[in-house]
Amino acid sequence: MKIYKQEIADGIDSLVSSQGCITYASVAEPCSDTNSFKFDKIKSVAALEDKDLYYVQSILVSSSWNKNDDIFDKAEVWQAKKTPEDKPTNLEHDESVIIGHITSNYPITEEGEIISDDTSIENLPDKYHILTGSVIYRAFTNPELKDRAEKLIAEIEDGQKYVSMECFFNDFDYGLRNEAGELKVLKRKEDTAYLTKHLRAYGGSGQHEGYTIGRVLRNITFSGKGFVDKPANSDSIIFSRTMLNNFLQKTSNFEKKGVIENKPFSKSEKNIMNLEENIEQINQKLNKVLTSETFQASFSKASDLESKISELETSAAESQKALDEQVEKFVALEAAMKDKEEEMKKKEEEMNKEKASLQEQLDATNEALAGYKAKEEDMAKKEKALKRRASLVEAGLDDEAAEAAASKFEQLDDESFDSMTSFLSEAVMKKAKKEEEMNKEEASENEVHEEAEVEETEAEESVAESSDLDNVEVEPEVNLSVSEESEASAVESTRAALVDFVKSRLQTK
Repeated sequence: MKIYKQEIADGIDSLVSSQGCITYASVAEPCSDTNSFKFDKIKSVAALEDKDLYYVQSILVSSSWNKNDDIFDKAEVWQAKKTPEDKPTNLEHDESVIIGHITSNYPITEEGEIISDDTSIENLPDKYHILTGSVIYRAFTNPELKDRAEKLIAEIEDGQKYVSMECFFNDFDYGLRNEAGELKVLKRKEDTAYLTKHLRAYGGSGQHEGYTIGRVLRNITFSGKGFVDKPANSDSIIFSRTMLNNFLQKTSNFEKKGVIENKPFSKSEKNIMNLEENIEQINQKLNKVLTSETFQASFSKASDLESKISELETSAAESQKALDEQVEKFVALEAAMKDKEEEMKKKEEEMNKEKASLQEQLDATNEALAGYKAKEEDMAKKEKALKRRASLVEAGLDDEAAEAAASKFEQLDDESFDSMTSFLSEAVMKKAKKEEEMNKEEASENEVHEEAEVEETEAEESVAESSDLDNVEVEPEVNLSVSEESEASAVESTRAALVDFVKSRLQTK
């Protein structure tokens, strides 16, 4: 059900949304045969001689303003008049205790006349009733269920039970009645939703500014009825044969109570009633046909009618043939689709096998690639070591020293290693140049003192080598010394170790 902003502001939105179902109760009394009253065409669909059923008839609802300020509009009731049929009946509105069901529904006037189904809403009386027939199940093998059914029937015949109507609705409007009894209906919408909180159904007083406010139910669906202990609607009575006669004679008295023996029609009564009903129906249909303009026109044109019948028969035969052809095509198509489905299933299995084979090949290829990659990395490592070893030899180290240095400083990055090699090459060149100059000076000295001078020169050269190495100039951007501030750096530590290594090699050479 739609909820408006004003109803939310009034704090009654949960009440409005949860109360889309209402029930009313009335006295329940047994139903007997209907042969002795003018409702002889109204009877339960169930066979009256069935021993496993107990049948009742009652006024389910009336198109009126009831005691709970709910208004059953005549048009809404008319639209819902067939909805109670085949709906369950229960005890005390407990849906888990189903004791029967509704079998028939008839709209009747306050005088007891059946209202024809083709009556327009404009021609309906302001107040009329829906008379329903229903059955109670009594043939149970379970002793508890059987006792429950017989107890209910006894209470109905004692006048101790009442019938309560159940229905759903998904919208409502407002009915406003003044002190003079004049009624007008106000549409429920956003700007009128403030009236909802005044309705008795949602906790209001039912009064507002001199008006009695009722709820006009919309889109009603009757959902069944229950047998209860307390009545709520005096109009919805249960009829026995005597009560139906009283109803005809004194229709204003809906409070009458009384129970008669609930015995079924005899076979002779049923046969006579059915015969009279059939004769009356046949006569009505025959009179209607004989007096209709269509029949008169058709009678005068019998040949045309026969021709049309023949055409219809031919058309029907052609339609049947076309239908048979379509059925054959459908069967063939269904078989083809089944074959196609099996073919697709086989292809899917083949594709899955091929996919598995390709996956195995891919795994083998990946494994081979991993091996090649490992070999490639190993070869690159060896090539790098050889290249570095050659650089160190070119810089002046012997093969053994170069191999040892390349192995020891394998983790050194290329930039640092190149800086170290450059530094080593410059140191070797300076040493060679120094030796060459000293050799020239030695050649010019007195040959007599050659041995002494040679010894002295060797001693000086040894000291010079150490001194010159300490004074070798280093490029500013290559810092291979180890300072106290950078001891934590792995690269600087490696460079310091390299310097020590080179110095030791140069001094022992």
